[in-house]
Amino acid sequence: MLGYVRTDRQELRVREDTFYRALYCGLCHRMGKCTGNCSRMTLNYDFVFLAAVRLSLTGEKPEVKKQRCFLHPFRSRPTVQKCDALDFCADASALLVYHKLADDLHDEKGLKKARAVLTKPWMSSAYRRAKRRYPTLDAAIAAHLAALSRYEAEGTAFGGADELAAQFGKLMEAVFAEGLADTDARIAATVGRAVGHWIYLIDAADDFEEDRKRGRFNPYLRLFGEAPTETDWENLRLALTALLCEAERGFLLIDNYPTPELQEILANILYLGLPATAKRIIAKNTCSHCEKETKK
Repeated sequence: MLGYVRTDRQELRVREDTFYRALYCGLCHRMGKCTGNCSRMTLNYDFVFLAAVRLSLTGEKPEVKKQRCFLHPFRSRPTVQKCDALDFCADASALLVYHKLADDLHDEKGLKKARAVLTKPWMSSAYRRAKRRYPTLDAAIAAHLAALSRYEAEGTAFGGADELAAQFGKLMEAVFAEGLADTDARIAATVGRAVGHWIYLIDAADDFEEDRKRGRFNPYLRLFGEAPTETDWENLRLALTALLCEAERGFLLIDNYPTPELQEILANILYLGLPATAKRIIAKNTCSHCEKETKK
């Protein structure tokens, strides 16, 4: 995941924001224990969302204690303690990051490839640990990313952006539902599939101008051409909203929240955080279009 799945923190109440940060700190600590301290450098809020979904489905009640760490040695912070959901997210993060680095080594050029060259070796240990615990998930992630790379290389025709995003949605479906059963697995799969689909589309929109300038693959270049109109971006915004409605279907079926803060955090992300991210990125591309038209 790529760092787009976040709350609108201004709209969280104090106790919800405190718990959200405690979940982040707890995941950071568990990454250090489960996959090594180097893996902690790859932590982002997308995996806090995954942890919140998993906790909500399993009903595992998180324990929060104040704790110090090497980044904050002088002041203890509320931290969610060891639990199955955090340990799973630590391993899932290591698997996803490692495979993404391997994919960047194969497909990217310049700074992104150099970063992958430097980062992949010190993620190898974290990857091996996670793979031992979740070999089936590791194989699923590798297969979905390989299919995604193949589709991107082929340069699918009209509708390709949605087809590519659906492939990434299947990857996230596998991650969210891993180890769950029956209704919990179906709910997790629904949320993961929709959010994964959304992440791919918003990431492609965020990278559009840079990819256009550097001649890199971007599904919207094939779909919209090099000069998308405001209508094109507005249609994308509507498509992103529809995907969040699909994620909401799963969210509304969760009825086993171990703490009320989890429900409020997930609602904030789906109804406020993700739409705000989409609005910001769509506005950036629309403004870029307006600047080009003005120069003409």
